[in-house]
Amino acid sequence: MRTAFQEELKPELTLTIGGKSFSIPGGQITHLAVRLASHGFTASVTFWTSMEKKDSPLFTAFQKPDLVQVRLAVAAVDPALDTPPAPLVVQGLARSRRLIAEPHGKDKKSERVFRRYTFEFADAAQVLWRQHRPVELHTDMSMQEVLEAHKASILLSYDWAALRQKQEMLCLAVGADAPGVSFYDFVLWYVHTHNGVFAYDTQKSEYLLADSKPSGTAAPIDRLQVAHVETKLPPPIRHGTRVLNALANGPTTTPIAQPQAVTGVSHDVLLRNPITSQAEQRQKLEKTRLQVRQRQLHLSFKDFPSVPVHPGALVRMEGSLWPAPLTGLDEDHRVLELELEAHAESESQHDNQQTLQAQYQMTMSARLESASEPLVTLPPFRAPHYPIHVEALVHSPGGEPQDRRYLIVEDEKTSLAWFRMTVPLWNQTVSVPAEPIHFPGEFFFPPYKNTRVLVALHFAHAEFDRFLDWKEGVRTPQDGQGDQILLGWNKSSQTAFTHDFQEDKPVWRMLRTNGGDTQIVRMKEGNLFIQVKESQSGAAPTPTYDVSPQVEAAKGDLTTAVGGAVGETSAAYQGAMASVRAKMKSAQAEAKAALTGARTEVGAKVAEAKSGLQGATSRLSQGVGELGSAAEQAKAALEKLR
Repeated sequence: MRTAFQEELKPELTLTIGGKSFSIPGGQITHLAVRLASHGFTASVTFWTSMEKKDSPLFTAFQKPDLVQVRLAVAAVDPALDTPPAPLVVQGLARSRRLIAEPHGKDKKSERVFRRYTFEFADAAQVLWRQHRPVELHTDMSMQEVLEAHKASILLSYDWAALRQKQEMLCLAVGADAPGVSFYDFVLWYVHTHNGVFAYDTQKSEYLLADSKPSGTAAPIDRLQVAHVETKLPPPIRHGTRVLNALANGPTTTPIAQPQAVTGVSHDVLLRNPITSQAEQRQKLEKTRLQVRQRQLHLSFKDFPSVPVHPGALVRMEGSLWPAPLTGLDEDHRVLELELEAHAESESQHDNQQTLQAQYQMTMSARLESASEPLVTLPPFRAPHYPIHVEALVHSPGGEPQDRRYLIVEDEKTSLAWFRMTVPLWNQTVSVPAEPIHFPGEFFFPPYKNTRVLVALHFAHAEFDRFLDWKEGVRTPQDGQGDQILLGWNKSSQTAFTHDFQEDKPVWRMLRTNGGDTQIVRMKEGNLFIQVKESQSGAAPTPTYDVSPQVEAAKGDLTTAVGGAVGETSAAYQGAMASVRAKMKSAQAEAKAALTGARTEVGAKVAEAKSGLQGATSRLSQGVGELGSAAEQAKAALEKLR
């Protein structure tokens, strides 16, 4: 429930269109509405202009498709305050605009027009990032570097160690083939899945990505400016969580309890990750998601507040004017949302022209959360769709481009093996698990160098999907309906197994070639042919030793080891910092509770002392009264003696 009240406001509106700035006097604004949240805002403003000609600069600029920057500042006019509070400021980009014109005068040559402009605008991230849909692959890059590359004109600040950590690969998959998903959704999805904070500072028009909410000093809210306070209790969580790691060797099921959970109700998270540390990190993340959100307060104002109440600001309800049993009394709260709407009492185009302030009928309300609330409130978002599929070439150094060589990089710490794939579209090389792929385990056929394959790209890892082409020389003529396997490096050093049909009869042969040295075994109807032959003209060249595969493998091992060590160090650091922050918050909460208890105890003792003092004063007054009465009686007795 909101309470309407009258307020004299001094709004300031500045429009920047195509590099030109236009200042609108506050008195010409007939309506404004702002909905501020911790992640951004949406707003609209309507104003009349004085009599304009057809070639008015604002009207001319309005018709162009240039980017419109809007800055709106709202302040209350209160002569009683020596130092007025800072105005509420929102700065954003226009999303839509409307125009209504009313002619004035009968002479067409000198016709002038009153125009009513309406702009709907929002914070820059919502406007720009919701239309930004990149598809990119990055390697050896941090998430902070990715954000910096896509921030456009948006101001970003960071206080999150996870963003600075180099990742082996990062894939953005929010292109046109993922309908309804934008870069804005991607950022919110990343913050949510990594248990981070995405906060918008409306005064600075800047976004903060952090691992915890910023702190500060709470300002007291004047009780006389608040109409009523409503307590809102969030719905409790009725489920627990189980993290299932679906490994054939050593599967695990880790239940995570939650006090309010109903027995048998669970949210299951399915993994297939052989790295224990990563599985444990996921368990910690799911445990934090089971935290129960604390109660919230909804304040409806009856006067423009004299302290900042924009989202992120800390406020406090304290003082004797507040009811003693009020929920949240003497506790620090963080503003989560703020809604403001104002209608000018005089909305005619003829009123308040060129004045800086006007009288408005307005409503204003705020939603508060406890300053110790660790959970983050994010707007609705759509998760990006993974994986995306792209073509790649198998990466294996050494030899000639057409050689059939393979490379397997092994991680000594995890005992995991990887193939390397180069994605030509972005000229980036990623790792995929070295697995039998589509063959049973008794076949060892690793993908050869420069083989054309399809790779599935997830956000932070890649997987081999399938082969797309045959290597040169493997495919047999169609009229023979044959099958063939080529083993070895190239035409001059290989072994070929071929089965085809000649005169509709099956023929099998094996041909081994090593330079000019060849051996043939051929079986056909009623015939077995074996030949060993050495041709001097095709003598094997002088052997050379190419150590590129070993060097590449060593580099891969080193990169994996360093990346793993950095990852473990970062994880340990983040865990330690989270533990320290939790302990600090717990200590602060205990200190606040102790202080509140001490205040209550002192208040009770003061009340008791006051009561005793009042009793003593009452008794003293009674004694003085009795003494006065006795004196009067004594005076009367003396008078009788005279």
